[in-house]
Amino acid sequence: MVVLQKQSIDRIEKSNQKELITVIVACYNIEKYIGRCLDSICNQTYQNLEILVTDDGSTDSSGKICDEFAEKDSRITVFHTENSGLGMARNYAMDRASGDYIAFVDGDDFIVPRMYEEMLSVIKKHDLDIAIAGYREVSDSAKLLEEDITKSLEQSFVCDIAVMDSGDMLKTLVEEDEKFIIQNCAWNKLYKRSAVSKLRFPNQLYEDIVYTTVLLSKMKKGAVICDKLYQYVVDRKDSIMNQGVRWEILTQQIPSYKERDRILISVGRQDLADIHDYMVYKKLLILYTLARRSKDREKKAKMRALGKEIKKSKERFDFIYSTPVSNPHQKLRTRLFLIHPLLFNIFTDINDTFILPYKNRQR
Repeated sequence: MVVLQKQSIDRIEKSNQKELITVIVACYNIEKYIGRCLDSICNQTYQNLEILVTDDGSTDSSGKICDEFAEKDSRITVFHTENSGLGMARNYAMDRASGDYIAFVDGDDFIVPRMYEEMLSVIKKHDLDIAIAGYREVSDSAKLLEEDITKSLEQSFVCDIAVMDSGDMLKTLVEEDEKFIIQNCAWNKLYKRSAVSKLRFPNQLYEDIVYTTVLLSKMKKGAVICDKLYQYVVDRKDSIMNQGVRWEILTQQIPSYKERDRILISVGRQDLADIHDYMVYKKLLILYTLARRSKDREKKAKMRALGKEIKKSKERFDFIYSTPVSNPHQKLRTRLFLIHPLLFNIFTDINDTFILPYKNRQR
């Protein structure tokens, strides 16, 4: 059983900052945010950094801002490429990385000053392949908290840490255990370069789903650090993650989920593939309801496509809904959908309109 334990973090004096960390930043039309992002990386307490920025064909002033930062800080190298997407932008920099360790930061996000010092300290203390940091969801106008700046200057501090083997990391990822915040994303992790040197992102949206699954299946040991070191911007109006039920969920996210199943089965974890299927069908039912209640002109087509995927759960229903994480309430929702989507719709509307508000009032 994986447990969190309070552990002290050893600071790494500047004279001992010998390992090079390559920080890879993908940038596309984010002129409002990229300066804040690069500032937060340049101001890390761990200074031995190689900062590789891929300007992925930006049509605004993002590329120019990156070049201006490179002129002021010799650790920054900027690549200007044709627009190819996030995964390819990361891969381009990966092919040119020299660091002993690799990290990723999305260009519209930012990090607290001690992030890489803290993560590397934990990796060295426990001889790990990977460290995974906590994150804080922030607004697009957010700045570093004063407490994070102050804490980064302290000589020592304590936080909750869980050390895991590959199997535990995969299990925690698939079960989406919020206590351990592993997540699909690449950006809250610091990797030994030797562990990721041959691994590249697929050329598609939702590239992190496959990448992180393969990555964790190859790791021997890692740790989760429950310190909110990464600042994840969640309310950008133009973000691809902020556009409702998009067709890409069907054309790219669901195929990525199926590829994750194949990876899990290939490493002997059919049990995790079943749990993953349960989590996916749970999400698809939520998306079906979001589409139904939306004003999207294509809602009926999206509902039909989602419904077709949901009905595939019938093939392995008993396996999926006998997993340890399966919820009887969710099992009922899926069963009603398989009988007829109208029954599911009626049940969901009654539950959301009357039952949930009543339960909330009783708390």
